[in-house]
Amino acid sequence: MGTVSLAVQLFIVFLLTSYLLNKYSTIRKQNPIVTISTFIGWYFSLIIVFVLPLDVAITFFHKCENDRQRVLNTTSTPAPIVPECELPGGYVPDDVLFDLWRVVYWSAQILTWLILPLLQSYVTAGNFTIFGKIRAAVINNTVYYAIYSLCFLAILIYAMFKGVSINIFRENLKVILVSASNTWGLFLLVVLLGHGLVELPRSLWHHGNRHYRLRKTYFDIEKLASEKSEAEENVKEIYKKVRVLFNSMKNDQNGQRRKVRTILSKFSDDVIDQLFPSRQVIDNANMEESGDYCSEAKLINLHKKTIYAVQTLNNATAQWKVLVDRALFLENLAFSESNGYNLDLARNTCVPVGVRRFWYTRLQTPFCRVLGVVTVFMTFFVLLSECTFFVVSYTVSPAAFVTEYASNRFHYKYTQFVAFGIIVYLITCAYFTIFRLQIYKYYHLDPNGHTDENSILFSAILLCRLTPPICLNFLGMIHMDSHVSMAKSFGVETQFTKLMGHLDVIPILAKGINIYLPICIILLCAIHYYRVGAYVLHNIGFDQFVESDEMTNDMINSGRSLVQIERNSIKRSNERNQRNQSWTNTITSNTSTTSNAVNKYKRSRKNEEERPMLEEEEEMEEVSSTTRISLSPTEHPSSSGFFDDM
Repeated sequence: MGTVSLAVQLFIVFLLTSYLLNKYSTIRKQNPIVTISTFIGWYFSLIIVFVLPLDVAITFFHKCENDRQRVLNTTSTPAPIVPECELPGGYVPDDVLFDLWRVVYWSAQILTWLILPLLQSYVTAGNFTIFGKIRAAVINNTVYYAIYSLCFLAILIYAMFKGVSINIFRENLKVILVSASNTWGLFLLVVLLGHGLVELPRSLWHHGNRHYRLRKTYFDIEKLASEKSEAEENVKEIYKKVRVLFNSMKNDQNGQRRKVRTILSKFSDDVIDQLFPSRQVIDNANMEESGDYCSEAKLINLHKKTIYAVQTLNNATAQWKVLVDRALFLENLAFSESNGYNLDLARNTCVPVGVRRFWYTRLQTPFCRVLGVVTVFMTFFVLLSECTFFVVSYTVSPAAFVTEYASNRFHYKYTQFVAFGIIVYLITCAYFTIFRLQIYKYYHLDPNGHTDENSILFSAILLCRLTPPICLNFLGMIHMDSHVSMAKSFGVETQFTKLMGHLDVIPILAKGINIYLPICIILLCAIHYYRVGAYVLHNIGFDQFVESDEMTNDMINSGRSLVQIERNSIKRSNERNQRNQSWTNTITSNTSTTSNAVNKYKRSRKNEEERPMLEEEEEMEEVSSTTRISLSPTEHPSSSGFFDDM
């Protein structure tokens, strides 16, 4: 039964990973190797999050068994009645759980340190063959691997000087490898938690303030407008060069024209039609130095620049569309509330329109405010636990106190739910920063499926490197890692800790994690809470959203004007489509009316042609007799039918 429960959890994680990957990337357009590698990196990272609470509950079960056995062995006869320890839900044997951790952890480490960096360089390489791209990726990562090799050697030499016996067949070398990986992850954890623990509650609180969201969206639109314009000009310039170079190689015999055609294929038809409404601009373009690009190295460099420019333009265009749609929706929502009109919503989702309208107009604001207050409480809960988890004489850490209380007061199987809640909030704060992080022209995750391959691979690298240190930090917070919290009386440890080992093999890490980790997290939280970085960047010339600032207000007004231009453009486009549809319906109706008249005439002619010949002969005889009677030579024709004949 426990194995089935574990399989169900793994399947749920599989579905969640598939949903996130489909939400943030276009699976059909990107390289299958990129998709598979990213999926494995995300999947294994989420497995650690979902299965670790089960490991904690099983560890409390083993502690219960040890305590029970100790009571039975130390008491005198007759032996007291000690209740049996109940298995937690989803219990699996220790060897199964340990093998799962071994496969998940080492696969994620191989991905994040070897495979994913190579794939990043591979997808951005400008070479025209697979072997050339692999060669360029290896060369680009040589410096990267050299730096990490030096760091590992430094840690190894430091451990040897401190008296640690290094034997490749023993456990210490494995712990040093894990420590070298987790050291980088701990630094990343400090930065991401320092940002996420503050920004997640702030974002939820501001999400319930529509006026703030609308002003912030105007500001982001104006800020993005210059970047989008710069990206468009860069793509125009590169496309002109490539097109003129392609036209100048009509008589090429060395296969260079085929490589230039490969570069041209990076420009989609939509981008060309948008940037070059008149193709004459391209045909008349002139580039005197086109001969300088005929060498292999020049073409590779041009190809790499093309990939980078197109990715930058696609990211800017995707962000522009998202921001404009958000601004239009918030304007419509504000207008409907102020004028008492019903909000017009699209009918392309499975949720009824009435339910969504009630959510946006009535429930969204109070729900986000309540959720913001809850996350503020959780932030203080985590910060206090980070600052007090090394105090073991009394259980001062809130995380350890709640976990121990759930184990003693109710049942240790409830610790699985408590542990899941704490670790999910830690992961949410860290992942919130990863999924919201934007590195200028390098990394951006778009939730509408427009993320480029380089960004999606970089996110997998961050998740694989970050998740194990977060779990080690969590185990220290709840006093489950005895070497971190110095709580030696617990007696048992999780299977995850048995695999990862302890950081006290390297003394500087064992001592520093208790002191410097909480200090750095609190310091970064204070910096982000008072927005010190935003004010510093704003004062040195970088655009930052600062309330009640003149430059910010000017950018907000400019963004509002850009949104109005987009609204007018959409309105004209809709009116044009309506006119075209009206003309199409009119022409269709006229055509159908004409065709009906023609068909009616043809049917009448057909009926006339199908009359019996005898009837026609009788009519002919009647007409001829009447004519003979009326036209007798002795009688003048009557004037009564004169005008009828005419």
